[in-house]
Amino acid sequence: MPAKKKIEEAVQTVEKEVKKTSAAAKRTAKNVADKAAANEIEAKKTASKTARKVKEAVEVTEAKVEKKVAKAKAVKLEIIVQSPMGGNITAEEIAAKLPKGAETVFVRVDQNKLWWIKGEETGSIDIWE
Repeated sequence: MPAKKKIEEAVQTVEKEVKKTSAAAKRTAKNVADKAAANEIEAKKTASKTARKVKEAVEVTEAKVEKKVAKAKAVKLEIIVQSPMGGNITAEEIAAKLPKGAETVFVRVDQNKLWWIKGEETGSIDIWE
């Protein structure tokens, strides 16, 4: 009978080892599942941040495009200033009369003057002679 006892002890030892190994395998599987869940959460956070940044970039780009479109429309607009006496002058003709580098011009039809500013310098030019 001692052989039978040895066999039973060996079986018990094997069963204990199987239980230990099974528990370790379960812990490892749980750790892997936890890490996978954590990685999935991080991936979602990163995707969300990226989507927000892309959306912001698109909004900024759209705003810039809208400004350029508005500017382009303004450039195509023909501006004509008319005096009470019937004289006409376009924005291009006004620009041609101003000194080079003029930054601002005030059109005063009632005074027949183009008042201009260039840095600290100012002056006026007759619109119609």
